[in-house]
Amino acid sequence: MGGVLLFCISEAAKPFVQQALNARWADGDARMFYLVESRTCPDNAEGFKEELQDVEAFSSEFIGASVQECQNWALQNWFQVNFIEQDFIAIADARSAVDNTLVVQFYGRALDPEDPVEFEGFGVLPHESDTWVEWRIEPRWACWVFSDLTHGALEMSYPVYLGLKEELTDENGVFDAAEAQRLVCGSPKELLRRRRLD
Repeated sequence: MGGVLLFCISEAAKPFVQQALNARWADGDARMFYLVESRTCPDNAEGFKEELQDVEAFSSEFIGASVQECQNWALQNWFQVNFIEQDFIAIADARSAVDNTLVVQFYGRALDPEDPVEFEGFGVLPHESDTWVEWRIEPRWACWVFSDLTHGALEMSYPVYLGLKEELTDENGVFDAAEAQRLVCGSPKELLRRRRLD
């Protein structure tokens, strides 16, 4: 399994990046993120840092970059190499330095452009194809968001993460990934009940 691209776009977020890099895949063995420091994509996975030692400094050519610049870089490089996980990126921004949250984004492609997939009670998901969907979460939940949307049962994960996104996001803009994980592991009937309640 490759790594998910992690961009640091704020100088203030640099200390937080070390914490974010501690995130591991669900099996606990491998680290999840590749820290993107250069605008030139490396030739192999060793060109990305997967961890930082205590107070280890790093540079990033994305400091001050826009979210769209990060998205465009990912779209340009995902398919150029075989060691980067596709359709997901993570961003450490100025807010990350304040509340220790991470922005994770999913590139929602149409499951079948010719025959859009409808989910009971939610309609076609994603609502728009070939667009980015964003959640702000604690880094420890990143692996579950990724795993649910890429390897989980789509009939559960798409309604939860795409259909109930607003309902599961609090007044501070933080997505309740713990509740999302509970719902994904629950029953379709509970999703429909939740949809009706909201």
